[in-house]
Amino acid sequence: MPHGRLEEAAAEIQIALESDPLSVEMHNWLGIMLVLARKWDLTIDQGRQILQLDPSNFWGHFIIGTAYRGKRMFEEAIAAHRKAVEISGGVSALIGWLGLALGLSGNAAEARSLLEVLHNRAEKGFVPPTSLAWIYLGLGETDAAFEWLNRAVEECDQFMMPIKSYEFFDPIRGDPRFRTLLHKMNLEP
Repeated sequence: MPHGRLEEAAAEIQIALESDPLSVEMHNWLGIMLVLARKWDLTIDQGRQILQLDPSNFWGHFIIGTAYRGKRMFEEAIAAHRKAVEISGGVSALIGWLGLALGLSGNAAEARSLLEVLHNRAEKGFVPPTSLAWIYLGLGETDAAFEWLNRAVEECDQFMMPIKSYEFFDPIRGDPRFRTLLHKMNLEP
């Protein structure tokens, strides 16, 4: 996955699902691979399948929300991300994804309120740096986003692994700071 070999990753997950078709965890991972491969309609179907297996699984809502965001269907994306945050009990990482969708949709005020929530949490404990970076990206504040992306790499934030595949990074891929991030992660020379 970190190297962008999403078809191979999805094929391996499909093999695992053949032996355990009810594995919600494997269905979650397949949904994530579909998100990263930008197969939005298949991703939505996969998210629904996850929710059929386990209606209390926040990953299903997250995956659906991410696909709708990719399709630029922000109202649906925000609703699904809100549900994921609610079911998860307010996991910081999911708040960051919600903030990304809000920022991209033009709802800067609510996105900034989520930034405030995360900054306050970070004063008391760990908040994945990507959670803040995503919101800054959604708001179009590239310098602040890169500050948090650099922190994410330094802190080995797991959400940086698919850096080569995230569609919302497309607008910043040409920035030399992006190539520096890839280099720090040993994904490019």
